[in-house]
Amino acid sequence: MYNYNDINIKATNNFLRKVFLYMVLGIAISLGTSLYLYVFNIELLYRIGGYFRILAIAEVAMVFGLSFFINKISSGMARMLFLLYSLLNGVTLSTIGFYYDPVTIVYAFTMTLVIFVVTAIFGYTTQEDLSSYRRFFTIGLISLIIMGLINMFLGVGVLYWIETIVGVVLFSGLIAYDVNRIKSLAYNVADGDAELVEKIGIIGALNLYLDFINLFLYVLRIFGRKSR
Repeated sequence: MYNYNDINIKATNNFLRKVFLYMVLGIAISLGTSLYLYVFNIELLYRIGGYFRILAIAEVAMVFGLSFFINKISSGMARMLFLLYSLLNGVTLSTIGFYYDPVTIVYAFTMTLVIFVVTAIFGYTTQEDLSSYRRFFTIGLISLIIMGLINMFLGVGVLYWIETIVGVVLFSGLIAYDVNRIKSLAYNVADGDAELVEKIGIIGALNLYLDFINLFLYVLRIFGRKSR
């Protein structure tokens, strides 16, 4: 006789596996796009440069579209938007090669990967419900945005480093929080409607993708820019 709890746990793990696969696919697309443009087709990157603001607006629109209209679009459309977002983000991320040495980028990416794995494992294995920290992360994100906007005009070195450290700590915590939240959500919906499960999985992958990319960008700050 099958144990319902064991079946649900298996369905939950399958769901989480799919979420991580989507997230890894998104990062692979972004990484591949960045490498192709910066290493093999920098002329195309310069041509695209004039449209970066349009691309940035399109990326924001895709994130909000996926987050707020997920119930009104099909899982196929959600998947396409996520993959397209990963591609566009790869285009914009390719410019970091102008500001950081390749070795520095590799170090930062490796460090980000290590932090991601450690915090994701914690978020998955902890018995604590991390949803109680939602307000803390919300306040942290708002504070981080405000600090960034202020320092765009002031250019204060100390504030820059405070923002950097806060960003690393905040997104490290968000990885554990999101994995914990996705695991809890998966346990409740993993054996439900296939279309709904697929869309929730894509949103989960998007959240983890954004956590990873933002953490990478803040870790990259710590390693420093190219000397001019």
